[in-house]
Amino acid sequence: MWGQTLQIGHIGEPETRTNGNGKTYVRFGINMAKKSGDDPMWLNCILGGRFAEVMKDRLKRGQLVFVEGELSFRKADNGTVYTNLMVDSCRILRDPRSAGAAGNGDEDGEFPF
Repeated sequence: MWGQTLQIGHIGEPETRTNGNGKTYVRFGINMAKKSGDDPMWLNCILGGRFAEVMKDRLKRGQLVFVEGELSFRKADNGTVYTNLMVDSCRILRDPRSAGAAGNGDEDGEFPF
C-alpha cells in the first residue's frame, strides 16, 4: 500500500462514535514524544467498521500501541490542515495497569503523559 505509516506511542482517551448509517468509529490520539519529559506530539488515529467494534472495549488511555495505516489530510474552512491516520492494524504492546504484575520495575503505575 502506498503511503503506509507505522507509529508506536501511548494513547489518549479513546472516543467511540456511530454515524447515521450505524457504522462505528473509534478515534484516539497517539503521543509520539520520544521521552516522558518531552512536549507531547499527538497524531489523531481513526479505526472504522468491524475492527472498531472489536477494539472499542480493548483500547484504554495510557496503553502503548503499534498502529499501521494510511495518512489522511483534511483542510478546514479556516485553512487549518488536520492529519489523521486511518488505522488498518493496531496492536496493544503494553498496558500500564498490568506492568506491576510483570514485575519489571520500570513502571510506577502512572501514565506517561
